[in-house]
Amino acid sequence: MALVPYELSFDSRNRPVAPTNDTPILDRPAVQAIFYAILATIPFFRWRQLPGPFFMKLDWLLMALLLAVIAFPLIAAKTPPARLQGRIWIPLFLFLLANAISSLLSSYPGTALAGMVLLGQITIFLVVNQLLLNDRGVDSYLPWTLGVSIGANAALGVIGWMFNVDALTQGSGPGVRGTGGTISANNMALMSMFVLPLMVYMAIYGSTVPRRMLGAFLAALAIGGVVSSESRGGFVNLVIVCPLLAWQFRRHFHPRYLGAVIGVASAIVLVFVIMVPQEYFQRQATLGLLFDWLSGRGQQLAQDAALDRRAAYLQVAADAFWQHPLLGHGTDCFQAIWVDSEQTRWFDMARRPAHNTYVEVLVGTGLLGFAAFAALLLVIYRNYRWAERLLWRLGDDPAAHLAGAYKLSFVAVLLYFGVKSGLDHKLFILAVPLSEALRRYAMSRHRRIAPAGEPE
Repeated sequence: MALVPYELSFDSRNRPVAPTNDTPILDRPAVQAIFYAILATIPFFRWRQLPGPFFMKLDWLLMALLLAVIAFPLIAAKTPPARLQGRIWIPLFLFLLANAISSLLSSYPGTALAGMVLLGQITIFLVVNQLLLNDRGVDSYLPWTLGVSIGANAALGVIGWMFNVDALTQGSGPGVRGTGGTISANNMALMSMFVLPLMVYMAIYGSTVPRRMLGAFLAALAIGGVVSSESRGGFVNLVIVCPLLAWQFRRHFHPRYLGAVIGVASAIVLVFVIMVPQEYFQRQATLGLLFDWLSGRGQQLAQDAALDRRAAYLQVAADAFWQHPLLGHGTDCFQAIWVDSEQTRWFDMARRPAHNTYVEVLVGTGLLGFAAFAALLLVIYRNYRWAERLLWRLGDDPAAHLAGAYKLSFVAVLLYFGVKSGLDHKLFILAVPLSEALRRYAMSRHRRIAPAGEPE
């Protein structure tokens, strides 16, 4: 069975049939436990390294164990598992092909080769995630694993931010920013935004009152993680996603409770304003400098070194793009272009990413690679939307809202891509095959619930 997009097949009652699990080893409890243990380590980058050689990392060792357990049964099956069928593979293949061509022609062969190796690793993780994500995981294990682990990390970030704990923050003095166990404050902001829709869903649809309370608590921690990171990109993400969340769950806002909702929201805003330090609002206010510069009203960003550097990234990227607009300079080569540019002399003369995934792809692979990347993102989003619509038509409101929550988590990743270079971010690597797993989940529920003879 080839890795090609599957077309829906239908049973004798005209109901869509999801691909079956032809490799039972993938759903064994021990295998699933290892997989979710790996996912639980995502927020704790700083603490995954174990004593010994560089490869002694907790997540690497767990992944090696996982591959050792599932490799032989998969090889013995002689055909790829049905779960590997999906719509993502053609645009992903075209994106990889564009990267390979650009890298072969690159003026920075060493950097481009390293970028291609990274893309190879990303592809392996994509395959593993798609193999191990099943309906039970989509419905319960995945949201709670990510919610608890990222929520715990957000709590650590808040503690570090409030009490200036060096091990849990970056920066110092008034500019201290919470990180918890993540590699950076911006990273913690993305992770918190990724789980926020899922925990709001659990706060509404949790199977028991304690689970709903836990979901609400973890959602509050996720917001705390965004705030304590003081990430401007995280703040923009929060401002955009929160109204989308309100719209997603609008059916739960009964008119008779409108006054209570407004009162609670006002109280939350008041507590937020009172408890959050003034420095946080001052940092977010500097976003106006960037908007003015982008609109042409502002002449310079020297008042904020980080924004000034990001503006320089865009200038260097624009010049690099017009040099090779069709094929680009090679995978992950922006950092090499930056360090050789005239603008870098005004900063630290170090290799730096563009802090924008879309810019990285455009400079690295040109219009061809960017088109393939855009097609991949579109397919992923359409997978989420397709699953949500199917579940709505089925009348399965809880499952449809879950699909909508996953969709908003992916939207949070897309927004993050505008402020950071994150093609290798584990949550993106998870979100890609998750879209296919959600399609399978929707088809499985359709098969169980839809009345006989109902068309897709």
